[in-house]
Amino acid sequence: MKLKFIHFLTFIVLAAAFVSCKKTEELPALPKSSIITYKVVNLPDTVIYGAVDQLDKSITVYIPYFYNLTVIDPEISVSDGASITEKVGPFLISTTNIKYTVKGADGTSTTYTVKVVQQNPPSLTINWADDQYTETSPAMYLPIILGDFHSSNSGGVKTTITHTKTGKAITLLNPVIQPSGNLYSLNAQIPADADTGSYNVKVDFLGNTATLKKPLHIKYIQPAVVMTYQEAKQGENITFLADQSVFINLKSVKVTVNNNTYDLPVVSYTPQTMILKIPDNFPVGDYFYTAAFSFEFQGWDTVNRIGMLNVHPK
Repeated sequence: MKLKFIHFLTFIVLAAAFVSCKKTEELPALPKSSIITYKVVNLPDTVIYGAVDQLDKSITVYIPYFYNLTVIDPEISVSDGASITEKVGPFLISTTNIKYTVKGADGTSTTYTVKVVQQNPPSLTINWADDQYTETSPAMYLPIILGDFHSSNSGGVKTTITHTKTGKAITLLNPVIQPSGNLYSLNAQIPADADTGSYNVKVDFLGNTATLKKPLHIKYIQPAVVMTYQEAKQGENITFLADQSVFINLKSVKVTVNNNTYDLPVVSYTPQTMILKIPDNFPVGDYFYTAAFSFEFQGWDTVNRIGMLNVHPK
């Protein structure tokens, strides 16, 4: 009798366990203010899907470096009847704090944060293309740098030069990365107001940093002037630009027309621009390639150029 009772209890326990295994619980329904899909659509022949986390309320987008992507143009789908309060448009891949708030037809509101993860090259090695040629000048370009960039994503590179004496750091302008044999070449422009001297060169690219062993040397070169058509009234100003150089110690400017020489007072000048005044008594006329300009820079050769000058009466 006791044995039968034990068997009966065992049966009851097993039956209860079986019933409990069959029981299911429904997951809570998603609010009607959800982002369903997030796609990056500005790539040729492919689409990148972002991972939408409904618990964390985040969207993670993984961008492989070889796509050379600098801008993300998203396409977003949301719950039926829902809308996004922010304007959905392209943004730079480096932009942070991108958020979207979805308003649902059921009155709910959900805010998602976008996380862009760049899948970068594993490392970076750079060298001068020619170790014997590491000099340049303000407003000019770097000597060519070669590196294993694995990509021509010029928007992902930052080149910084630091003066070895003053410690002043300068970010170079207009960087360009291009394929060069089995490697890539990097070039960038030196700002016109950069000081002369020796500089250490550092390159940051897609999460990697590399420094050149041999420094860069910046020095001034002979100033040159872009000769463009100039037109003004007596007493007005004309402007000249530097030609692949910078203006250093500008002293005076003269122009000769009709065998007479006139001073053009220097109103102001910067490393790349000079503003000159046409004297009130300057003879009216159209001097088409007959105006002989003379630009004098202290410590440099005088720059003599024939130009076009059209002067009207006041």
